[in-house]
Amino acid sequence: MKELVKHPDVTSLFKYCPIGKNQLSALAQKKIWYSKPAGFNDPFDTRFSVTGKKHVYVQETDSQKLRQMFDEDMNDAVVHKKVSLEVALDQFRTGIEELGILSLANSNTNLLMWSHYAAEHKGMCLEFERNADTKLSDSEAAKPIHYTDNHPTLSAKALLNQVDTLSSQRRILYSKSKHWEYEQEWRHIVEYGNQLHSWPAPLIAVYFGCKAEEPDINLVKSVISDPKVKYYKGYQYSDTFGIYFQLV
Repeated sequence: MKELVKHPDVTSLFKYCPIGKNQLSALAQKKIWYSKPAGFNDPFDTRFSVTGKKHVYVQETDSQKLRQMFDEDMNDAVVHKKVSLEVALDQFRTGIEELGILSLANSNTNLLMWSHYAAEHKGMCLEFERNADTKLSDSEAAKPIHYTDNHPTLSAKALLNQVDTLSSQRRILYSKSKHWEYEQEWRHIVEYGNQLHSWPAPLIAVYFGCKAEEPDINLVKSVISDPKVKYYKGYQYSDTFGIYFQLV
């Protein structure tokens, strides 16, 4: 039985970006850049706290060591050894830093996003379709950010559970300070970052900022080969703070 899509009301996700050489090259390849966390503009992003002691006691399974301790009489020998979690913690942090993150938004009319991420309204906003057949419907790899006042916490013992490592890393990457709540961000996370990956879903429209210039608009249209993609130009409302779009 096919799993139902979570957040079914979110049928599109958007990527605000400038119009530059790198963006044009990626569009021509039907790819998009996934950043490593080190490239984020928020130094508090990916921070987490660890609860519990930084060591655990595990059963000794080295038979040679057990023989040295108990000679040949090891039938009922159960020995526990103290294991530091610092190495596991470093590996966990390194694993987070290797992941690739695509930051998306659930709206194409956020004026602050246009200003901060789309070259002060001179850039563009890409619309990706989100339905059950796309990677953006994967509820483990693509979900909205949880905005909170506190860093996510991780049990020290959980560091030894390799099965849940990626799940724990993702949980940390889906948490962010409430100061960023205006972005209403979603993230799609892949295994490797700082490289181009194929679009996680079909590109269905491109929206240009209200200050985008016609040569840039034409350039974007020329590098996207899919005739199904629609293009819109943004305009300011005359009486309210807002932006609306018309086909170009």
